[in-house]
Amino acid sequence: MTMYRVLVTDTLAESGLAILRNAADVELDYRAGLKGDELLAAVRESDALITRSGTAVTPELVNAGDRLRIVGRAGVGLDNVDVDACTARGILVINAPTANIMSATEHTMAMLLAMCRNVPEAHASVKRGQWTRSKFMGVELNEKTLGIIGLGRIGTRVAIRARAFGMNVIAHDPYIADTAFKTVEAERASLDRLLAFADFITIHTPLNDETRGMIGAAQIAKMKDGVRVLNIARGGLYDEQALADALNSGKIAGAAIDVYEDEPPQKDHPLVNAKNAIVSPHIGANTIEAQDRVAVQTSEMVVEALRGSIFVSAVNLPFEGLDDADKAPMIRLAEKLGHFAAQIIDGPVSRAEVELWGIDEHLKKIISVAALKGLLTPFLEQTVNFVNAEQLAQTRGIAITSKTHPSPRDYANLITFRASSPSEEVCVSGTVFHERNQRIVSVNNYRVEFKPEGHLVYIINKDVPGVVGKVGMTLGEAGVNIAEYNLARNTSGGTAMSIVAVDSPLAADLLDELQHARAIVELKQVKL
Repeated sequence: MTMYRVLVTDTLAESGLAILRNAADVELDYRAGLKGDELLAAVRESDALITRSGTAVTPELVNAGDRLRIVGRAGVGLDNVDVDACTARGILVINAPTANIMSATEHTMAMLLAMCRNVPEAHASVKRGQWTRSKFMGVELNEKTLGIIGLGRIGTRVAIRARAFGMNVIAHDPYIADTAFKTVEAERASLDRLLAFADFITIHTPLNDETRGMIGAAQIAKMKDGVRVLNIARGGLYDEQALADALNSGKIAGAAIDVYEDEPPQKDHPLVNAKNAIVSPHIGANTIEAQDRVAVQTSEMVVEALRGSIFVSAVNLPFEGLDDADKAPMIRLAEKLGHFAAQIIDGPVSRAEVELWGIDEHLKKIISVAALKGLLTPFLEQTVNFVNAEQLAQTRGIAITSKTHPSPRDYANLITFRASSPSEEVCVSGTVFHERNQRIVSVNNYRVEFKPEGHLVYIINKDVPGVVGKVGMTLGEAGVNIAEYNLARNTSGGTAMSIVAVDSPLAADLLDELQHARAIVELKQVKL
């Protein structure tokens, strides 16, 4: 049994640690707070790294991980993980995007209510022995308009709760279908319209190049006077200085902030010291329930990924995560078709094509990536996987195309993979019978049927008597047992193709002897 070493460098809930401890093939190295040279040394000996926000996964750390295959971020945000560096190394980056949805939603509502009713200031005044009720005049949510920027998983839940408070909801999200707006009874609006009409504005978008600083001085100028805003999502979505200036000038009547561009914020941070700002130390996900879910989901997915599953919530796979493990045989078949083609083609591959018959359109991308992974693996010393296969192909000038067709005449489903080099084109087709049984059914227009597994000998020979006997006798004399002999030909007297499954690989001298045997045109060894 292969053993995997998992390094955990931040505090993780016991429920997640228990999953790692109880996995028979996992050795847990739990050292929260590990830094510097000790961290680099530990990563060198680890197959997976699990962290929260306390460990910066930098290019230096990634490159130190000679064995590193997976980085698990126990949470949603990836600000502390260099995803590009991980992708370049073929390292899968996993997070737990759904684990803290409810906690972040509820914290948004808590901060909204606290801001409206001046709860932090009122609490502090009573603690100081004061009783100045008139100082803490609040506002109601009922019949006010809430503008939501980003109607994703958290935004939709905030909308539902806002409607329960009697609020009108308008939302801006160019990537969400109209039906999502109708479901939560939110008006679809442009960003400018939302800024102009909302009494409260909350933002729930990821932080990326498109959204960084998306609410700055120009956007604030378009807001109502006396608007109140929230950021419980990601630091950096607001221009923090512009927001602080608007608070201090009275343009914005209040702000509720849980996240900051640089954390923790310094004592002189403009928002920490701004008038009418209530602030919390990035606790949107800090509930017992959320931390348990984060730990459990991350640990489970890391173990599954180490064991070879691609059905995990990975952020740097070049296709959407799948939730149907029954599709795995189809994906593995595509990988084997690419792997087979790579081992029989002559010359560097410059172009590849995938054609699908009777297979769902949404699988086209992952099947194409799987075929590329199989194609590139024999050529490259570095790890090739679902994360970096497409990128590696691009850097080597390999263009890939794909297309789908209705069901073929002879099979319920069919994958055809073509690879082209300056000297030839190789074409391999395969199908999956009864959802699990993989077969290669055509090689370069020769119709065959064999399992794509184990040690195979690919033979092209002149279609003359005695070739099968000669091959069989030569292998037998060398002590190589034949498991299966598949023979195909296109026309009598032309050429024939054989796929011979053997129990052990052929030694170099035996391979050379067969390659130079009478009537043999081409003979290659294939390992699947």
